[in-house]
Amino acid sequence: MVLAQYIRKLRSEKDIIMLQFKGVSIPMIHDAYKLLLIYDYLDIDKKNPALTPLLNKRDAFYRFTESFYDHWRKLERFGMVLANKRYTNQSHANLLINESDQFNQRILNLYRTITQNILGKQFYTLRQLPAGINANLALMPHKFSDHPTYHNLQNVNYIQEILTRPPFIIYSKSNKREGLFREVHENPLDHIEINKLHYITYPIKVGKLIAFVYIHRDFLHHGIALSNLFEPASFKDYEHKKPDLLYIYGVRENEFDCTYYKDLGENIYIGVVSRSDKNDYFGYMKKMLLTLHNIHSIDHKNLPIHGAMVNILLKNGKEKNVVVIGDSGAGKSETLEALRVIGRDYIKDMRVVFDDMGTFFIKNKKIYARGTETGAFVRLDDLDAGYAYQEMDRAIFFNPDQLNARVILPVSTYDFIIKDHSVDFLFYANNYIDTNDGITYFDDINDALKTFKEGKRFAKGTTAEIGLVKSYFANPFGPVQQEQMCDLLIDNMFKILYTHHITVGEIYTRLAIKGKAMNGPQEAAKKLLQLITKDAS
Repeated sequence: MVLAQYIRKLRSEKDIIMLQFKGVSIPMIHDAYKLLLIYDYLDIDKKNPALTPLLNKRDAFYRFTESFYDHWRKLERFGMVLANKRYTNQSHANLLINESDQFNQRILNLYRTITQNILGKQFYTLRQLPAGINANLALMPHKFSDHPTYHNLQNVNYIQEILTRPPFIIYSKSNKREGLFREVHENPLDHIEINKLHYITYPIKVGKLIAFVYIHRDFLHHGIALSNLFEPASFKDYEHKKPDLLYIYGVRENEFDCTYYKDLGENIYIGVVSRSDKNDYFGYMKKMLLTLHNIHSIDHKNLPIHGAMVNILLKNGKEKNVVVIGDSGAGKSETLEALRVIGRDYIKDMRVVFDDMGTFFIKNKKIYARGTETGAFVRLDDLDAGYAYQEMDRAIFFNPDQLNARVILPVSTYDFIIKDHSVDFLFYANNYIDTNDGITYFDDINDALKTFKEGKRFAKGTTAEIGLVKSYFANPFGPVQQEQMCDLLIDNMFKILYTHHITVGEIYTRLAIKGKAMNGPQEAAKKLLQLITKDAS
């Protein structure tokens, strides 16, 4: 099938190799490959004289075979193995590893035997490339409800474990997310069709919530990428319960594209995104899940935070938690990463609580925070040169040759991000004002509320927005949709922050200022380091 597909592609493109193969059919090439697994090149003619028109073009045949092998390796190749509830996770892991390794070796042997026979000599340099599959999935069907509305979602195969072969590189049809997710007031599941054979479900943890992510096979590459960003849920986590969040990614219908629905009767928050080329981007996977999580949080009196938070252990033994709020491209993560680099003489350890989205909540009349993701989905350009490639064995890359190229890197552990972390410093990330101040402080709570709620930033092109824009509370993933409820939460939590004399300010990353994209976050980080070390002295 792959051979026929590739030859048709080359013929449609009038490739120079196929122009030399006039009179050569697909079955002839296929038959020649089968014989080359057993016989030397010069013996094939005797076994099947009909192959002479192909065999006479030995050099072209070799070049075609190498290009066909490269074509195969550029395809997304996923393996699927049916697991069993009675087996342990270790058994699933062994099955995935053994099957994947055996198939990889089989493909390598196939390639080497055929190409060496065409070439007429042995290879003296052997490369053990990931030639079999990019990822292998252990799947198991699962049923979570008898409710008629959810009938079509029962007994779909659920991912139990994933094995990937790095480097894992995804080339998607889109490279940017645009627009907001909007609420609808009728359950999309009453109107859309689900072909169970075309979907695979990934059960994950978004913060403390369980999410079932139904992924259409056309978007399966984004499902694999979830394994680097969120904590997978084990079968024991959801065996006897319904999900908190339900996301169907890749439906045929467009009526409910980029919408969510609250099924308060079943206490399930549902998100839907259509199967269009514009939605073939990981941002639609990640941000819908976070929107559902944030809407759920607001409804349960917790405040979603679009920003970054780190736990800092200083060499003098003091511990501080810093939160930087800001929308996409504001420079929050870049500033905290710069702090890690320039503060190495003072900082013993820095651990990420959240890199993009977290939650504030009230406990014992104080403000605490926890994270949602164990990984970070970041722009390649925003990382130190070469950093992502140093982590190539753990990273998942998206369109590395394009503008807004992204990478997902594991940055924390689930047990750590869901702990109750106190808030010691809170800043708004300002990327558009060119000032050497580094940090200013809000003595007046009303000034702070105005800046944080206004959510100004200069859009860097990470979304469809351009120029100086505003987004309520710098968070279009929940607070914008439920502004009235969120307003009350923000006012209440900021009052508590000021009651406990928590430092609240604005940090100037200058990330959008021409020529300051690198040293802007560094200068801000220096001021932040001075503040932290002074406070902890």
